[in-house]
Amino acid sequence: MPFTPSIFAAIKKPLRSSRWIYRPWALLRHCLVPALKDCFWEFYRSFFKAAGSRLYYVFPEQHAPFGQFFASVRNGPPVRLFSAYQALRCGYPKLEGRIVLEDQGSPVVREGSLLAAGITEQHTTQPWPVLWSRHPGAHLVSSALALVTPKKELCLESVYGHRFYRWDPACRYFRLPKPVSLEGNWTSIVSHWVPNGSGFIPNHSHWLLDALPRLAVLNEFPPDTRIIVPGKLAAYQWESLAMLGLSRDRFRPSPETHLQVENYYFSSPPSMVVCYNPYAVRFLRTAFLEKRDRSYSGPKRFFIRRNQLRDIGNNDEVERFFERLGWAIIDPSQLTFAQEIQLFYEAEAVCGLMGSAFSNTIFSRPECAVVMMGHDYWTDGTLDWIMQAVGIKKYNWHVYPSNGCRQFEVDLGILEQQLKSSGLF
Repeated sequence: MPFTPSIFAAIKKPLRSSRWIYRPWALLRHCLVPALKDCFWEFYRSFFKAAGSRLYYVFPEQHAPFGQFFASVRNGPPVRLFSAYQALRCGYPKLEGRIVLEDQGSPVVREGSLLAAGITEQHTTQPWPVLWSRHPGAHLVSSALALVTPKKELCLESVYGHRFYRWDPACRYFRLPKPVSLEGNWTSIVSHWVPNGSGFIPNHSHWLLDALPRLAVLNEFPPDTRIIVPGKLAAYQWESLAMLGLSRDRFRPSPETHLQVENYYFSSPPSMVVCYNPYAVRFLRTAFLEKRDRSYSGPKRFFIRRNQLRDIGNNDEVERFFERLGWAIIDPSQLTFAQEIQLFYEAEAVCGLMGSAFSNTIFSRPECAVVMMGHDYWTDGTLDWIMQAVGIKKYNWHVYPSNGCRQFEVDLGILEQQLKSSGLF
């Protein structure tokens, strides 16, 4: 019998019920194992860098065939970094492309906000340039399909910059399979946070903020440019691509971990979820708001239901609380993408637990009221900067303390005060 996510959830839930079991397990999984992995990969990458440099580039005639082995893209991680942004910025003549923008500005960070208190530090990620560049004979490697040149140089912008590149799968592989060759013009919306892993459907927030905005510069590429997408997409993700006016045959789902592209047009991720990103918000609102399903009439006030392990401990009690107020309980995953956009566009008030569904407030109107319930084991300021980019003023949040097993319950008294302060009670 295959080990499915439902079986994993069934095992994980009782483990979390006992802090004496869960805490040592979490310490091992989240601290010791990652530290050992980081130590190994730093050594491995340094070894291949030194070997490739000394055995191939310095004295290649003396070290064949060992030099060719270490210098091959297939064997070991990339040995050097290069920045397409810096090359375009200085006018490097061998690189064609354009810097779309160099800086998206910075969000306002108020005392006590999730931007200030959160662990993701979105306010520190600017400047974050947005650009595109052309690369003949490029290799796209790992589940992130990061850009690597034939000289084994990794494009920094394809792995989210200096701050994050070491943890990208493109920096952590032993040996790649033989590359699949793609002729013609291609671009890609696959990355570390929108991967092409077998059977993995990209996260909703990353699909909106990391993947789709990379298509904003598509009209600057040749008309026959095709698009590489993750190997598996949800129905609504295909729907979102169709809403951009792109036919299905223009896309290539790519479960491979090594592609060699004849003519690759790299469109940089305009950010990631942990980066202030008004550029992506403007693109998404411009591209999709006019194409929302106006025939769908959803509730104007609703509570977002989640189906995750991190659900609120007293979720049933919270849902009954909202039902007594006349609010609807909505599971956005049951709607089409066009209906989701319409739902959030017409919303007067939205409440729920911190999660991907709140990314849909990108499509809300400035007068919408947003009430969020957070948890102290992962404080994320993404919604803070989305509210600023959209112009929503009625935004109220509260972080609840969790126990050692990442379980917490919502205080209905605090929730009532949140609603009252937003004029909703």
